[in-house]
Amino acid sequence: MPPGHSFSEAGIATYAPRESGVYGIYSNRQWIYVGESQNIEKSLYAHLHRQSEESYCILSRSPTHFVFDLGDEMWRKIRVEGLIEELKPACNWT
Repeated sequence: MPPGHSFSEAGIATYAPRESGVYGIYSNRQWIYVGESQNIEKSLYAHLHRQSEESYCILSRSPTHFVFDLGDEMWRKIRVEGLIEELKPACNWT
């Protein structure tokens, strides 16, 4: 897994940008979820606080870290599809 930031209140507050991009959530064993958002910080908090459709699946797999890459909306849509196909995260449904 790539070096990432702690998927926790402190990790998100410190490292997650309030910008557009894609993000991945993972544990030491697997990729859990790949998403895209206009505000990465807001989306990560929604997952952490059980406020997203994917929260149950994500949190049940004991996530430890997140990574992100910034980009505009058109790029996000293309990039997230490619990452889902490549990484096959456990909580992405197609």
